[in-house]
Amino acid sequence: MSKAELFVGLKIPDTTSITTLHTLEKMGYKIKKVKREIYYSFDIEGNAKEFTKKIGKVDVLVNANKNKYSIKLEKEEGAFCILVKDIGDKCKSLLETLHKLGLEEIKSMEKGVLWALYVDSEKTAKEIAGKLLYNENYQEIVML
Repeated sequence: MSKAELFVGLKIPDTTSITTLHTLEKMGYKIKKVKREIYYSFDIEGNAKEFTKKIGKVDVLVNANKNKYSIKLEKEEGAFCILVKDIGDKCKSLLETLHKLGLEEIKSMEKGVLWALYVDSEKTAKEIAGKLLYNENYQEIVML
């Protein structure tokens, strides 16, 4: 069993990130920038390298007109990356759709939102996550 990851962002300005940035500024945080991407993790049967070539072309996940993607985390200097995932979400319906599209090698998958916060410390990034980016009742965070 191999593991593959996919990071999907927008080519156009991300209004959710912009709104998040302005909200955090109004909350009193000194923050330079906010970026957001959709994160997918796949457990696959077979060659991960071959799979990543195919998965980036699946328009259900990556719309070529508005999205860009990468297969590895491109962490910029000064960014603290926080992955927010729904607890227990195995993406059942999305997985079924991908199987119908011929991607039978996917055995399981997860989805989340990856936030890159350009702040002064990891402590501040975790504080922001707890106050604005996730709900501890049904979500979890992972610092990357």
